[in-house]
Amino acid sequence: MGMNNSEGQGPNLEQLMQIGIQTAREGHKPNARVIFQQILDVDKQNERALLWMAAVAATPEDRLRYLNTVLRINPNNRTAKKQLESMKRKKASNNSQVMRYGLFFLVAVIILVTLALLALVAV
Repeated sequence: MGMNNSEGQGPNLEQLMQIGIQTAREGHKPNARVIFQQILDVDKQNERALLWMAAVAATPEDRLRYLNTVLRINPNNRTAKKQLESMKRKKASNNSQVMRYGLFFLVAVIILVTLALLALVAV
């Protein structure tokens, strides 16, 4: 496939994985995605590559998709489970914060409308 180092045709999958991890750790996410995708093109069920793809995903939806793919391959993968749980907690926290601000805004509007009505009645 062109990735066997013994034939002088380029790095093997483990070498690609190490290059991808180093690239990701250096913050070059788009480049890391390309490298991990090369691994997945050869081994579609490579859990490590999928987990790293989740780590460097361009969107939360992509991250979720990669983590779910890991769990389809290995339902016992603790890393994927922990990351999904973390995403769920963050989403719940964000939703709770939106609700609090929404409620605060609603109360403020009611108070302002009440004050405006009282001002009109007093005139």
